[in-house]
Amino acid sequence: MTQETTLEQVGEQTQPNEQQQNGVQAREADLAAEAVEQSPELQQIAQLQSELAAAQAKVAELTDTLQRTAAEYQNSRRRQERQLAEEIERSGSHLLRRLLPILDDLELAFANAPQTEDEAQRAWVDGLHQIQKKLFGVLEDEGVAVVPLTGPFDPTHHEAISSEPHESIPSGHIIETLRAGYQYKGRVLRPAMVRVAG
Repeated sequence: MTQETTLEQVGEQTQPNEQQQNGVQAREADLAAEAVEQSPELQQIAQLQSELAAAQAKVAELTDTLQRTAAEYQNSRRRQERQLAEEIERSGSHLLRRLLPILDDLELAFANAPQTEDEAQRAWVDGLHQIQKKLFGVLEDEGVAVVPLTGPFDPTHHEAISSEPHESIPSGHIIETLRAGYQYKGRVLRPAMVRVAG
């Protein structure tokens, strides 16, 4: 009896184990079936993620290209504006250089004008002085300035015609200006012609 009981108990114990195994296998089969059912969805998600990554890379590339193009355009525009400003300044300098002899002639004419008592002639000379002042005013408004006519000699602003000793002016300083010099926006249009103490 003990053997029969034992075999029955063993048989009963093996049956639940088989049932458990069958349940586990059923669950695994269900999971496998779900995986098969979800697998196209997972594949689609993976595909969409890879497409998104590719699109983001393309957007980054296009953004970089756009930023570079915008920077090149800005640099080109600034360079063209600078070149245009330099060309306008060069043209202005050219015109002003052509006006300088006229200014010199006016200075010489006023320096050598005969002194007269005639009111009509004095009024005429005063009128020309006013015209000269207006001309200088216009030139100053455009950035033209007279080179300093006194003080130490500066080779970038003065052209020395002669060097001679002088009793009251120290060596290396201007004794006399023979022709005025002019500068335009900080650049020398024409150096002043001077005599220097030596």
